[in-house]
Amino acid sequence: MLKNSIMNYAAMSKIPILQPNHSYTFRSYFEMSFEPEDILAEFGYSLKRSSLNQLKSSIELDRLANLKSRIEESLPYISLTSEAARRELLIAPILLDVVHYTQAQLRIEYPLYSYRAIKRFP
Repeated sequence: MLKNSIMNYAAMSKIPILQPNHSYTFRSYFEMSFEPEDILAEFGYSLKRSSLNQLKSSIELDRLANLKSRIEESLPYISLTSEAARRELLIAPILLDVVHYTQAQLRIEYPLYSYRAIKRFP
């Protein structure tokens, strides 16, 4: 009985993560110090971690070996403790190669505007 009361109190006293009348960029969610599960719960979603089996492509990945070599060569010399470092040193080169292979336009950042109904604020 006591355990259920504590759990109910914790659920009732939960502080909202998203603030009313505040717009968030995609990056904003990654800069939050909250668990992904808690952020998703603000929108009424849950997170399930599982393996993802992607379809194989027949495109020759002619830059893959070079990309892997450059990343492995530089890893001992770079610090990846910040989001900016990971984004600029690991993710950006991969995204540029994805653009090369897909010939798709890459848009880096969009603002996300959440309506009051989505944020679940009265």
